[in-house]
Amino acid sequence: MFQPLSFQVWLATAIVLGANLILLAGAAAATRNAANEVVNPEDRALNAQAEVVYEGGNDRTARLRRAHRNALENVPLFLVTGLGLCATNAPFALVAGLFGVFTAARLAHSVAYLRSMQPWRTASFAVGALDQLALLGCLAYYGFAA
Repeated sequence: MFQPLSFQVWLATAIVLGANLILLAGAAAATRNAANEVVNPEDRALNAQAEVVYEGGNDRTARLRRAHRNALENVPLFLVTGLGLCATNAPFALVAGLFGVFTAARLAHSVAYLRSMQPWRTASFAVGALDQLALLGCLAYYGFAA
C-alpha cells in the first residue's frame, strides 16, 4: 500500500516535527514556571504564589507559545497529506524533496520565531506554506492518476 522509502522519510519527518512541537511546549512550560506563572487557577494548588496568566504572560513564554501554536497550525496538515502521498506512485525523489523542504522550513521557522529574526521568520513560513501547496497538488495529481 505505502511506498516503503517514502513512508520511511515521512516517519523521519514526523519524528523531527513531533520533537519540535514537544520541545516548544516544554520550553514554554519551563519559562512559565521560571516566571512564576500558571495557566489555570487550579494550578495554583501546586504553586500558591504563581500568577494565573491565561494568554500571553511574560514575553519569552508568550513568544514560545506563539511559535508552538503556529507549528500546531501547520504540521498536522503536512502529516496527513504527506502520509497520503506515500500511498501514491509519486516519485521518491519528489516525495523526499517535498518532505525535506517542509521539515527544514518548519525548523527554521521555529528558530527564527524564537530569535525574532525577520525576514527569516516570514520567509521560512512562506517556504513551508508553498511546499504544503505543492504537496496538496501532488497528492491530487498522483492520488487520482491511473
